[in-house]
Amino acid sequence: MNIIQQIVRRNKAGHHAGIYSCCSANPDVIRAVLLRSRRTQTPVLIEATSNQVNQMGGYTGMQAADFARFVKDLAVEMGVSFDNVILGGDHLGPLPWTNLPEEEAMANAEDLVVSFVKAGFQKIHLDTSMRVASDDPTQPFLTKTCAERGARLCAACEQAFVEYQQDHPDAEPPVYIIGSEVPVPGGDFNAGEMGVTTSRDAVNTISIYKRCFQQAGIAEAFERVVGIVFEMGVEFHEFNLDEYDRRRTVDLVKSMRKIPLAIEGHSSDYQTTANLTRMCEDGVAILKVGPAFTFSLREAMFALENIEKEVYHNQPERLSHYREVLDAVMVEDPKHWQSYYPGTENEQRIARAYSFYDRCRYYLTNPRVVAARNTLLENLSGNTIPLCLLSQYLPTQYVRVRRGEIRNEALDIVLDRIGDRVDCYLEATNNCGQGTRARYARFDA
Repeated sequence: MNIIQQIVRRNKAGHHAGIYSCCSANPDVIRAVLLRSRRTQTPVLIEATSNQVNQMGGYTGMQAADFARFVKDLAVEMGVSFDNVILGGDHLGPLPWTNLPEEEAMANAEDLVVSFVKAGFQKIHLDTSMRVASDDPTQPFLTKTCAERGARLCAACEQAFVEYQQDHPDAEPPVYIIGSEVPVPGGDFNAGEMGVTTSRDAVNTISIYKRCFQQAGIAEAFERVVGIVFEMGVEFHEFNLDEYDRRRTVDLVKSMRKIPLAIEGHSSDYQTTANLTRMCEDGVAILKVGPAFTFSLREAMFALENIEKEVYHNQPERLSHYREVLDAVMVEDPKHWQSYYPGTENEQRIARAYSFYDRCRYYLTNPRVVAARNTLLENLSGNTIPLCLLSQYLPTQYVRVRRGEIRNEALDIVLDRIGDRVDCYLEATNNCGQGTRARYARFDA
């Protein structure tokens, strides 16, 4: 039984137990979550989405094996044992190929999940909740269709693991996440207030998936389905948020307490620590977060740039122009944000920088943005940040520098600012203290 299964068992047994999932391919975000893992001696779950990482390279240019090496290298850099890192695949299915007919889209999706399993990913989200080109848009999109496609992908995973295990005899078989009511990755710009899955639909969905797994000859694999994604009434939008309200989920939570599967909570970004804790207490054993981490990264970079402008006021040639460069590349290539930010020119300008959708994260790998990032951090390295300016723009980090908890170095400050958001999830899932992994390792009930 791997650690995800153990955490789910504890959660289902009524303990305050859970884990957050870092859904980001940004190296500074991953550095920050690894640093928090090292400090708390807790396991860290890092997931790559099918849009970020796939056999065609995704928007990061990485395939599954590349991402695994990328995370492993960062773990070495941050002094974290890779044994303490769990790799997951998020939204694995036909998502990148919805413009193709079913057979072609599903063949690509099979290749996708196989590549993740063979790269050593231990947690697989089988996401077939989206229509493909051959699905009739005038007809209901049936849960049965999602489940049949999910079972097909799971069968491909199971066969891939048999092959993977030949070279990795100690490897544990992957665990799975299922679901047909899955929030749109990256935030749904067409939605109003998010709904909540009904208890009837929840029970029915699980039953249909179980039957489809049995019909596909992989009933044993269903025993490793640890969670299911439901609509929990939480979402983030351009300038506002849908807060978790446990009064809306009473019936769903009550039904799920009778079922071995936990809930995987998507779009939990920006929820308060109190809300995240309530979600964990209500059976959401896995809290997914991505944009909120790069949002905190962007906050830190903008704050540091304000300090940089003061420090190098008389040397303008040294300035990084970080925000200016980031906005320029977004304007030049608007495909990642234009449909999300429909307002006036000024509203779009504000949204590109500050929106909760955080679409600027798609541009952080642009070479010009990377160069500006490096210039900014270099300009403020070597203890060059005046404490009074740090107090003005990053007061929490100022206090920690004064206490000797972090160094007065730009990168350390950025990672700590991201870590503030990570701490919300560590507290909500009861993973703040040391020895958590040992506690789960001893858990066998």
